[in-house]
Amino acid sequence: MLKNALIATALIFPASGAMAHHTTLGFFDPATTVEIEGVLKSLSMVNPHVRFVVTVTDPDGEAVDWDVETAAYSVLRAKGIEQDFMEVGDRIRVAGAASRRGLAELNARNILLENGMEVVTLVTAAPYFTAEGSGLLDPVYSESVEAEARQTAEGIFRVWSTVMGDHDSFPMFRGGYPLTEAAEQVRAAWEPDSEQLLDCWSKGMPHLMITPLPIAFERMGEDIRLRFEEDDTARIIRMSGDVSPPDDYSLLGYSTGRWDGNTLIVETSNIDAPRFDDRGAPQSRNMALVERFTLSEDESRLDYRVTITDPVNFTESFDLTRYWTWRPEIPVGPWNCEGSR
Repeated sequence: MLKNALIATALIFPASGAMAHHTTLGFFDPATTVEIEGVLKSLSMVNPHVRFVVTVTDPDGEAVDWDVETAAYSVLRAKGIEQDFMEVGDRIRVAGAASRRGLAELNARNILLENGMEVVTLVTAAPYFTAEGSGLLDPVYSESVEAEARQTAEGIFRVWSTVMGDHDSFPMFRGGYPLTEAAEQVRAAWEPDSEQLLDCWSKGMPHLMITPLPIAFERMGEDIRLRFEEDDTARIIRMSGDVSPPDDYSLLGYSTGRWDGNTLIVETSNIDAPRFDDRGAPQSRNMALVERFTLSEDESRLDYRVTITDPVNFTESFDLTRYWTWRPEIPVGPWNCEGSR
């Protein structure tokens, strides 16, 4: 059953605990929810955030254009929601995080479509407009993509997907790290910039491993390519075992791997990344990573553990964990990023 009384103006009230996407916190307040109803004026299905404009009639009868941003198009595609679920001219309702700047803008978590179906856009959000999600838009996937994935999957070599809404799968970076006193001061003084918040930017290691989007392990001769939908990034894992790291440093570092039964162990050094996470924790070139990708016996789940050592910023080594599952209907797609500011 749909909630009562469609609205014509924005209502602001406390949020129910669903969090906004981590890269929008500088612009939007997840603790305050805005609900609007109006006509869809424009729609841009892009990464890193889908953007659209809703024309709302205010109490004085004036038309106000609300700028709305929500999850990446890649997130919607992974949820089986393609770009034709709403069209310009549709009358819709939107609920999401309020602007911190006092502007007619919001970060959408939920969209009620003209046909009465609801779209839940963010990975951590719950149904809002429909009772217990009974009116959620059904996901749609390609049968041919699934058939090909089932034919080509071999051990770890397949596409792996995040389990949306399960905190054991996403997110992995949650704070509480054993920071040194100096590193804690850096973190406390950090302020996000517009590039990190809304534009196209590349994550370094190990922050890249937080991705909610599909990843794929692929053979590359004797080596392994770990391909990410996010940022169209690819990591090369050298499996020969007798290769020394180069002198240069990079966002992804230099990775070598070996097998231990059903576990792929990857050691990475030579990382030069500006931040450890999306909340300002620093990292240094002294960082070293040991990753363990463990395949389940039935090959349906991939568990991940990374041991992080950086004596410049952390008082001791520590582990972060997550997992992926195999969903053959979900491929690694193109990123095609387009900044929103």
